[in-house]
Amino acid sequence: MIPAGNLLGVVLSGGESRRMGRDKGLLNTDGKPWALSMGDKLAHHQLPVVYSINKGQLPAYSAILSADSLIVDMDESQGPLNGLLSVHRQFPRHDLLLVACDMQDLDERTIMGLIAAYRIEEADCYAYEVEGYLQPFCAIYTAMALARADATMRMDSLQAVLRSGNLRRLPGEPAAFRNYNSL
Repeated sequence: MIPAGNLLGVVLSGGESRRMGRDKGLLNTDGKPWALSMGDKLAHHQLPVVYSINKGQLPAYSAILSADSLIVDMDESQGPLNGLLSVHRQFPRHDLLLVACDMQDLDERTIMGLIAAYRIEEADCYAYEVEGYLQPFCAIYTAMALARADATMRMDSLQAVLRSGNLRRLPGEPAAFRNYNSL
């Protein structure tokens, strides 16, 4: 059994939001920014939470979150893998539970199922599979898997990291993995 104390929640908010046309993490539902809403969903499971952002987002996110919870992306690569590896470099001994700020329909049961699998069964990564596709968000990436991805730099996507080692697949419900790229 793996202790949960090594698990860190990560809300990925550093995307460019090109399709949405504005920062998705700062969109509000019921008066709360989406990024904070996702962070609260992870904190509900007694996880410490950090937020992966890009440099340009620092002023806006500093106004709503503590500075020590913000991890600014490196400029070494593109896409969500950049954010994940940026957090890994700050917390190299932690396993990371990664969610995207626009996964507003992610439910408690889905998060709990992932954490339960992590605590019970040893693997390099834990991810839901929906309709034949691995879901890279609401997935757990272990410190060992991320160290391997960071060292080789041959992996260019979250999918590549998930497939690089011992993967624990969980069946997922499509509604929980809906992301919002436009309103």
